[in-house]
Amino acid sequence: MLLYGILFLSVILSVIGYAVGVYESIVWIPVVFASTFVVFLFLWIFICFLCTRFIRMDREYDKSSKLYWWYTERIIELVMQLLRIQLKVTGKEVLSKDKFLFVCNHRAALDPLLTMGVLREYDMGFVAKQEIFKIPIIARLMHRCHCLCLKRGDLKESAKTIVKASELIRENKASIGIYPEGTRNPKDEMLPFMNGAFKIAKKAHCPVVVATIRNTEKVSKRAPFRKTIIYLDFIGILDKEFVEKNNTAEISQAARTMMEQAL
Repeated sequence: MLLYGILFLSVILSVIGYAVGVYESIVWIPVVFASTFVVFLFLWIFICFLCTRFIRMDREYDKSSKLYWWYTERIIELVMQLLRIQLKVTGKEVLSKDKFLFVCNHRAALDPLLTMGVLREYDMGFVAKQEIFKIPIIARLMHRCHCLCLKRGDLKESAKTIVKASELIRENKASIGIYPEGTRNPKDEMLPFMNGAFKIAKKAHCPVVVATIRNTEKVSKRAPFRKTIIYLDFIGILDKEFVEKNNTAEISQAARTMMEQAL
């Protein structure tokens, strides 16, 4: 709706400008429309930038913010419209009201953004690599929405991230998502899983929601001229009892088997 709103305002202002005689030739309408659209878009981005400056990266936030989640949802919406993404979701009805650990295969950088939008009511945050937290606006919004930074190669900091993620779930503050493959993999055959990711569920005593995602790797080749249909399928849940009875390697293998069968 955001993009459509900007387009609508741009059309109205360009037509009004011609109607009141700001410019005489109708040829100027598309020029004014394009200029107005760009101005409105950058104005909105600038407002987002100003609002996120109030987010302190050195502070831990206990509660989610409706304002910043609204901005996050608008960014997701804008990205989907600009890149011509159609998202089809199945299996979401299997989810309960309890917070959980979310695991999925990882095709492209868009995966967590799209998933956060779908699971907004669960205050969905992600364990993400350090590089993402260097992107202006996005980094601060992610921090405010309970996303956690994972420093690869730093075992001590990684352990702290796992503990923090489990605390957020256990204290019912947020559901947390993580990609067990550890990095993006556009191929159908998944990479080996990092079993340590499932320590979050063991420490939080929570269920593991297993999902698959397809086609996000195709967006970069098609956008913006061709539409891409992305499929996000919730294929099952490893309940609390299963998590309690099995070790991280066994939980990891069970989740992997479910994904392989679905893909």
